[in-house]
Amino acid sequence: MSFLNPFFLLALVAVGLPLFIHLLNLRKPQKVSFSALAFFRELKNTTIRRIRIKRYLLLILRLLAIVCFALVLARPFLPPGYSTGNTAQAPAINGVLLDNSISMSRIGRQGPLFDFAKEIVGSIQESTKDEDRFVVQFTNGDENAGNILSSQNVDRLLAESEVSESGNYIHSRLRLLTETLENAPYQNKNLFLITDAQRSQIAPLEDLAESDMGLTVIHVGDVQAQNTFVNEINSSTSMMGAGVPFNIEVELVNEGNVSAINQFVTMEFEGENVGQFSVSLEPNERKTFTFEVTPSQIGSANGRVYVEGDEFPADNTYYFSVQVPEQRNVLLVRNSDLRNDRISYTSTMLQAAGTNDAQLSHKEIKVEVLENENLSNYDAVILDGLTNIPEYSFERIENFVQKGGGVVVFPSENGDLVNYNSFFEAFNAGQFAGVLGDYASFQSVAEADELLQEHPVFESLFEQDDNEDLRINTPSIFYYLKFVGSDTGVHFDIISLNNGDPLIHEKRFGEGAMIIASIGNDPGWSDFPVQPVYAPFYYRLLLYAASSDQGGFNEYTLGKPFSWVGNINADEAVIETGSDQIRPTVDFVSSGVRLSYPAEEWSPGWLTINDGEKEISLSLNSDRSESSFDTITEEEIEDLIEITDLVWVNAGDLDGNELQDRIASTGFGREIWSWFMIAGLFLLVTESIISRWYKAESLS
Repeated sequence: MSFLNPFFLLALVAVGLPLFIHLLNLRKPQKVSFSALAFFRELKNTTIRRIRIKRYLLLILRLLAIVCFALVLARPFLPPGYSTGNTAQAPAINGVLLDNSISMSRIGRQGPLFDFAKEIVGSIQESTKDEDRFVVQFTNGDENAGNILSSQNVDRLLAESEVSESGNYIHSRLRLLTETLENAPYQNKNLFLITDAQRSQIAPLEDLAESDMGLTVIHVGDVQAQNTFVNEINSSTSMMGAGVPFNIEVELVNEGNVSAINQFVTMEFEGENVGQFSVSLEPNERKTFTFEVTPSQIGSANGRVYVEGDEFPADNTYYFSVQVPEQRNVLLVRNSDLRNDRISYTSTMLQAAGTNDAQLSHKEIKVEVLENENLSNYDAVILDGLTNIPEYSFERIENFVQKGGGVVVFPSENGDLVNYNSFFEAFNAGQFAGVLGDYASFQSVAEADELLQEHPVFESLFEQDDNEDLRINTPSIFYYLKFVGSDTGVHFDIISLNNGDPLIHEKRFGEGAMIIASIGNDPGWSDFPVQPVYAPFYYRLLLYAASSDQGGFNEYTLGKPFSWVGNINADEAVIETGSDQIRPTVDFVSSGVRLSYPAEEWSPGWLTINDGEKEISLSLNSDRSESSFDTITEEEIEDLIEITDLVWVNAGDLDGNELQDRIASTGFGREIWSWFMIAGLFLLVTESIISRWYKAESLS
């Protein structure tokens, strides 16, 4: 048995205090004869003997209790040979999991954290015997083969290792390392995790399978570093098309306790610089910067955002890829008894769109054949002027919108409001509460004077200065259905009337959206069709409805197996990263073809999925949590990981010799101070029981 804190063995001196007090009480008193006590003399050989026995017993218990508590302070431990029942001279196998995530590139008191971590591995090697062996794994990058290595081979492996931007796999690597050690034919086994204790990296260990093997966590030290990084990028619109400008919002975060000044954030898109902003952020502040980009063609368009001027450059670049759909397919459903003289501008706009830019392709059908159409072939369904929406289509359209499709409802002047409201009820969208005005009367009952300018339909539609009020020709409404929206879910009025009623209302449902117009799309309802804003608005409205589940950012976050689902030729599908071509695992699923790959060696950048005809680009980025340097404490990790023997070593607070001694004692033995704590408490309880219940002075 050895001790982690042998200095506290000085506490054994306290054992002398009860003994000294006892010896003082042994001073013989002067004898004085007193006749009245003569008849008690026969008790001398019994009662006094009992009192002495009690005193000696209590003295021994108190001395042993003090010894136990002194040993607790000294933290005794058993070498592996004693703790496992094997011999201490038997060879040992040592598993080492080395954190090589980007946060380990920070500079600490001992230099770069990763270099210090490799020095700690050297200290572990110095504490072993020549016949001891090692298994070394890294948290990031490719998985090692799990080979059992000699000390010399470990040196060569460490010399070639470096910090990796690839995903973090700490959970699977520690589990693999534990399984390797458990199956290894060695009597003595030790497991080490060398890390900067970054909370986001340790958190995945929460559901690690419980193991009888001990774990020594060696913390390389805390480092304060100011870090500005891109937390996320997004766009308020999915209406992405070739030559169509849209905005990308970039959220920056200042991680740390130091203000970020004299920094810059820049965006490149399709190889061109599209903008730059100066950055000034207070500690832990977030700020969003908006860039406008215009894809030059359909398909994938790549870009990147990078930060300049902060103290931690490892995560300064964020990659993104925008998928511009080739074409959006729209199903236009109309009444079969449509009069030849009835004008509907919906069909006219769709035809013009297909002729001019081919971003919208449409098919027109009569309502009677709606049940024969496969809605999954379309991005949006337009119900244009139907007097009655077939009830058999309610569930099909509901599922279509739920999965990301869009549906637009233009009412008929002769529409069945009860039927309409039953349809809206399936989406919890609201209802038509009545009609106002007269159809084709050309007498205004309201004006459409309020636009939700933040809506994607209006994005980049108007040119105006930042402080300039929007001025448009206000459409007059002759006849409309009064719509009352639901109070639940996400919903908003895209255009409102001057009396507060909605003219165009949107209700989000599942992954898609329902757009409800209070007027039909013909001249009898309003003079909207003759206003300048009409054509671009309705075109963008239809484009928006058809963009719910197409377009957008294609991104894969490193640190988990790659999985992608889409419509692609499975036989020819390959993944291209740089100059490498990878044949992924291919599965057929209901929504297309799924490609899978472990992706452990990938680093931030882009990849391309190619089947010989299609090319789809995806961006690769590290998990944003790796940019947060918040560390976990010893108490938190003990609560997190269900391992019987967990030892925490603050290597950053120790010099070379102290670290060597600490590793030698904690990593290669089992602490047994709890045994002495329990024994000391048991002795004190026993002493109290004897003192209270053993009445040696009583007569018998």
